[in-house]
Amino acid sequence: MRIAIRGARGLPARIFIGFVLGIACGLLFSDVSLAIKPLGDAFISGIKMLIVPIIFFSVAGGIANMGDVQQLKRVGGKTLVVYTVMTVVAGAIGLAVASLIQPGQGLELTASAPAGAAPAGLDIGQFLLKMIPSNPVEAMASGNVIQLIVFTILVGVAMVMLGERAARLRALFDEGAAVSFRILDMIMAVSPLGIFALMAYAVANYGIDIFGQIGKFVLADYASLLAVWVVASILLVLFTRISYARFVRKMVPIWLMTLSTTSSNATLPVTMKVTNRDLGVPQWLCSFMLPLGATINLMGAAAYLSVLVVFAAGFYDLPLSLSQMVNVIFIGTILSMAAPGIPGGGIVMGTLILQLMNLPFELVGVIAGIYRIVDMGHTTLNVSGDVIGALLVAKSERLLDTQRAASPVAAPHPADGAS
Repeated sequence: MRIAIRGARGLPARIFIGFVLGIACGLLFSDVSLAIKPLGDAFISGIKMLIVPIIFFSVAGGIANMGDVQQLKRVGGKTLVVYTVMTVVAGAIGLAVASLIQPGQGLELTASAPAGAAPAGLDIGQFLLKMIPSNPVEAMASGNVIQLIVFTILVGVAMVMLGERAARLRALFDEGAAVSFRILDMIMAVSPLGIFALMAYAVANYGIDIFGQIGKFVLADYASLLAVWVVASILLVLFTRISYARFVRKMVPIWLMTLSTTSSNATLPVTMKVTNRDLGVPQWLCSFMLPLGATINLMGAAAYLSVLVVFAAGFYDLPLSLSQMVNVIFIGTILSMAAPGIPGGGIVMGTLILQLMNLPFELVGVIAGIYRIVDMGHTTLNVSGDVIGALLVAKSERLLDTQRAASPVAAPHPADGAS
C-alpha cells in the first residue's frame, strides 16, 4: 500500500510557518483573525472526512495482514496492557504534581453557574454495552469512533480466520486505505493555510491575558503534562534505544497538528503516516494500535482530570483522603478511555469526574473559558502516548525498523511502495 506524502520534507516547515504567522496575526489583527476562522474549519472538516474511511480500511486491513491468530492475540493483549498502564501512570503523576502545586488554594474567583446539565453518573455496564454498534452504518454516519473500531476489529479478525478465502477482501481494504491516504495528501497540501487560520482565531479569541486569572491551574496542568512526558520519554529511550533528538524532530508535524486541532481523531491520519514512515513501526501495527490509542489511551486527559479534582478540592477547601486519591486515578482512567477524541471533550469528562467525586462542578464553567489553551497540551500528550505505545509494542515484537527510526529525515523506503 503506497504511503507517501508529496513534498513531505518541506511540509513540516510550511506548517510551522503557518503556525507562527497565525499566532502573530491573532495578536496584531484580531478582527481579521476572527473573520478567517472558516478557513480553519474547512481544513478540520477535510481531515474529519477521512477519519471513518481511514479507521475502517486501515484497522481491518492491518489486523487482516497479520495473518496469524496467535500474533493477533499477543499484540492485542500487549496493546491493551501498555495503553492501560500508561493512562494509569499519567493519572497518578497528574495527581502528585497537582498535590504539590495546590492550584486551587488562595484563588479568588466568583464561581460561575454550571456549564450545563451534569450527567447522572457513570454506568460501566452501559458504557461497555454502547461500545457494540447495533447498526455499523449508523456508527459510521454519526462518527461514533468507539463503535466503529469495535466493528472494524471484528471484520479484521474474521478476515484473519478466513485465511486465503479473504485474500481479495484484504486487497480491497488495502486499496481503500491507499485511496484514503492519497486524499489526505491533497488535504495536507493546504494544511499550512488551515493551521494559520486556526491559530490566528484561537489567539484573537482567547488572548494571552486569560492566563492571569487562573494561571495556577494552567501551570499545574502543564507541569503534570511535562512530568508525564519526561517519564514516557525515559521509558521510550531505555526500551527502544532510538535517538531521542531524532524522535522529537520527527514528532514535530504531529505536534503542530495537535496544537492546532486539539483533536486526537483529527490528527490520526498524520500520526499514522509519521509513525510508519519516519519511526519504523509496521503499517499494519500502526493501523491497529493508533486508532485504538486515540480512543482509549488519553494520557493527557488522565493527568488533566487528576489536576482538575485537586484544583476543585483545594478551591472549596475539601481535602482528599488517600482512598479518594485512588478513586481519582481509577475513575480518571475509565473516563479517559471513554472520552471522545474531539475538541472540548474534556469539559464533559471534567464535569462528570467532579460529580462522581462529590465535588462541586461549577468550576468547570470557569475552566471552559480557557480549556482550549490547556487542551492543546492534553491532545499533544495523548497522541504522543499513542506513538510511544506503538514503538514499545513494535520493539517487544521485534517489528521495529530500527534503521528507519534512526534515520535523521524521512526518506523513501519499501513501505512507501507497499505495506
